[in-house]
Amino acid sequence: MWCLKKVLFFTVFLVTLVLTFPAFASETYFSSYLKLKGGYDSNIAFTYYNPEEDFIAVVSPFFYLNYKTSRTACYSKVGLDFYEYAKHTKLNTVNQYYEVKGDYLLKENLKVYGKASFIKDTTLQSELQETGIVHVREGRKRYNLTLGSEYFIDELNQLSLEISGARTEYAWKYYVDYNTINVSTKLQHQMKTQRDFLIFNLYYTNTNSEASKVNQSGFIIGWKHLLSETTNFVISGGACYSIMNYYVYYQSIIFNSSVWPPFQVIIVKKRQTDKEWNYLFNFSIQKQEEKLSYSLGGNHNLIYSSFGETVKRTLFFGKISYKWTPRLSSLFSLNYYITYSEGRIYKEDNRYVTFRSRVRYALRKNCFFEFLYSYSYFDNRVRNHIFDRNQVWLILTFQFGKPPATEYKTF
Repeated sequence: MWCLKKVLFFTVFLVTLVLTFPAFASETYFSSYLKLKGGYDSNIAFTYYNPEEDFIAVVSPFFYLNYKTSRTACYSKVGLDFYEYAKHTKLNTVNQYYEVKGDYLLKENLKVYGKASFIKDTTLQSELQETGIVHVREGRKRYNLTLGSEYFIDELNQLSLEISGARTEYAWKYYVDYNTINVSTKLQHQMKTQRDFLIFNLYYTNTNSEASKVNQSGFIIGWKHLLSETTNFVISGGACYSIMNYYVYYQSIIFNSSVWPPFQVIIVKKRQTDKEWNYLFNFSIQKQEEKLSYSLGGNHNLIYSSFGETVKRTLFFGKISYKWTPRLSSLFSLNYYITYSEGRIYKEDNRYVTFRSRVRYALRKNCFFEFLYSYSYFDNRVRNHIFDRNQVWLILTFQFGKPPATEYKTF
């Protein structure tokens, strides 16, 4: 894991080189977009202490390269977000997103795939959406490398194996950097109804930091049902067993004859271990039609916090979009998070709600104007801190080439 950065960038370079070299004989296309955003934020640090407002300008160029042959497929992305604040210029930053993923068909029934990515942003962006927890707004870097394979046993059964490693680094010295290794295997069985799928998943996760070391082993059993050609329903549940080793520091007085008085205070590092079972669940229903699309669902699992310990997170979500005319569409979404931990390092008991609404109008075929409003509310029940924020954005997007493709299949 300590060499993950070097391995990651070497992998990105190697995969890009190998796949780009024979591009003349493949189905290859390049696309990009430029997004210009101007907005207002009523609480730019999303904090209880001295909330401050500001106006923000964001310029976001993103570039995509899609490559495909009869046996190989690759998708790559490079994106930047340039943030400029009107008053709080010390918060000016550049977020970075780099990703490459691809697969190769070794045999008719065996495929291997890989993914490498690097993201530099702040804890108030992707981490807040992932965990539902906010402490201090700071910079964060994430490195990820994933390798896996899919084996089609027959027409109805598919077996996959995946290994991934990740590294998370924070700019604030009081946050805890950590490494994660995950190994999982999944068996998917398609029933003869052609509308039902059964999924069996086993996994092991190791998360290691200076504050703690967490080992998790778990299983998940799921069912996916196609209600119609446009609607599907997924439900899964399981359990995991966690062994959490915490490193607690405390002061101790020892006898030392070389000093006077002959006593000395030293810092002692002690390991404490917790073992427990936790339940896991996930459910969702999704509908995708020409005009109407929606998704509803919820899940409960364990996450790793920026203070270096495991937190239980429950999330309920809903999203609905409607296309009123060929040019005009709207979207509404609501997320509700519950995060809880008895933590030896930092106790959590939070509620976080975020609501977003968006209206989008196509000025031209590849030019879009959007109005976006979002409201966020955070309730820290341990420290009795309640705060919120309002955000309003005007967005102009120019799209070049084909729409960015995030899905790619070789067969």
